[in-house]
Amino acid sequence: MLINFNEMNEIVIQHMNNGDGSVFTKMMMQPEGRIMIHRLPAGSSIGRHIQSSYSETNYVIQGRGAQFCDGIEETFSAGMCFYCPKGSSHTIKNIGEEDLVLFSIIIDR
Repeated sequence: MLINFNEMNEIVIQHMNNGDGSVFTKMMMQPEGRIMIHRLPAGSSIGRHIQSSYSETNYVIQGRGAQFCDGIEETFSAGMCFYCPKGSSHTIKNIGEEDLVLFSIIIDR
C-alpha cells in the first residue's frame, strides 16, 4: 500500500495529551495501527501518555527534541529513532528553534 503524505491535509491538534502548543499531523489509520508525520513547532510538546495497548516508534526527520520515557530523559536529533514499548509512558518536546518533524509508527496489539 502506498501512503502519500504529500496529498494529505494536516490536522491541527491543540495541547495534544495536555502538552504545550499545537501538533500538526498527517495520519494514515488502519485497524492494526497508524502511520503518521508529526510536526511540532518550537516550544510545543506532546503531553504524558501511556502506551496502554500499543508500541510506538518515532524516527526524527528534522529538529531537536527530548522525550521522557518512564522517567528517563533522552534528547534526540535528526537521523535518530526512539521507541516506546507497550505499557510505558512518555512525553515528547521540541527543544530546538526549528520545527521538530517525526515519522511515527504505532502498532496496536
